[in-house]
This record gives sequence, C-alpha cells and structure tokens, in this order.
Amino acid sequence: MIIFGWRVVFFTLGKGVFHCPQCGGDRDYRRRQGRNFFTLFFIPVLPLNKTGGEIVECDTCRGRWTTGVLQVPTTAQLAHMPAMLLRMAVAQVLRSGDYTHAPARSRAVAVVRQAGETGYDEGALNADLGRPFDEVRAEMGRASSALAPEARESILRAAAEIALMDGPLSVSEQDTLSAVGADLELTRVQVTGVVSLARQASGH
Repeated sequence: MIIFGWRVVFFTLGKGVFHCPQCGGDRDYRRRQGRNFFTLFFIPVLPLNKTGGEIVECDTCRGRWTTGVLQVPTTAQLAHMPAMLLRMAVAQVLRSGDYTHAPARSRAVAVVRQAGETGYDEGALNADLGRPFDEVRAEMGRASSALAPEARESILRAAAEIALMDGPLSVSEQDTLSAVGADLELTRVQVTGVVSLARQASGH
C-alpha cells in the first residue's frame, strides 16, 4: 500500500530577539515561512507552493505572530532609544546652521555621550551629519512613540540649545526644530514652549 498526502513544513528564514507579547519580555525568535510538501509514507519528498505569510515564532512559549510584532522595541532598544533620538536630533539642527561651529559641535558630542553613547565622537558626528534628512526623519518617527512626552521634550530642548550656541535661531534652524518636534510627536504648542525655554536659557 502506498500512502501519500500533503503536509506544511516550516523553514527558518532568520533569528533574533524580540519582545514576546505572550511572555511579556525579550525572547529569542525565529522568522519562519511555511511550504506545502507532497508526502510519501508521511515523509515530505516534493516541495510545492508556499503557504501563508511569514510568521515570528517565540523560542520560549512557541507563540506565533505576524512580522509586525518585530516593530515593538525590545528592552535593550528602549534603553538605547533616548540616546539614539538625541543623536539624530542634534545632528539635524547642527547641520541646519553653522555645523563647523566648534563649541556647538563639542556640546553635541557631550550631550550624546551623557545620554549613554559613551563612544560617540567627532567622527560619529560627521557620519550623522552626512545622513539623508528624510531617512533620519523616518527613523525618528518610528522610534519616538516609545518614549514619554517629557523625554521627547528634553531631546528637543537639548537640540535647540545646541542650535542657539552660535547665536539667534536662523529660519532654517527654526524650521528644522519644528520638523524634529513633529517627528518626536510633539504638538506645535509643545515645540513652541520648549524652544522658548531654550531661548531664555541661552539669552537669545
């Protein structure tokens, strides 16, 4: 007697760490894709078509989700996020003004280091200054919602204070601060208030 049939076999496409909704913490995951196989005596022998979309499977609880779950930041990413957003914000406003201004550059490097990026230096700053504006804006928009409003306001204020180090804000610097504030998901009222506080502190 010949026994044949069909069976779905899952293949691992990649691995990583994610925040598992079921475990409630960071866990290892496998990104997987199912494929139909023709089976002979219950053994997969002939690959057929793919079935369904890619899934993310937790290595601990074996729960399965769509790949959208990978957009939720892990604990490690959350810890790194304030410094990452600050790094992008200060580079954006610095290059909208006089990016060669030595005190402003030194302050930019210092505040990013204080936020946790201890290895940040002039070379890293130059690399940030060279990134496409639209690319940075998109990255900031994806990450900012994970932070509390107070943290986002603090990032904008630090960027505004750096922009003010070479004198009153130019039109370009004001526009950039407004864009950074929007990317940080702050309202216009919040942006205006934060920038006003930075102006008062700087004397401009």
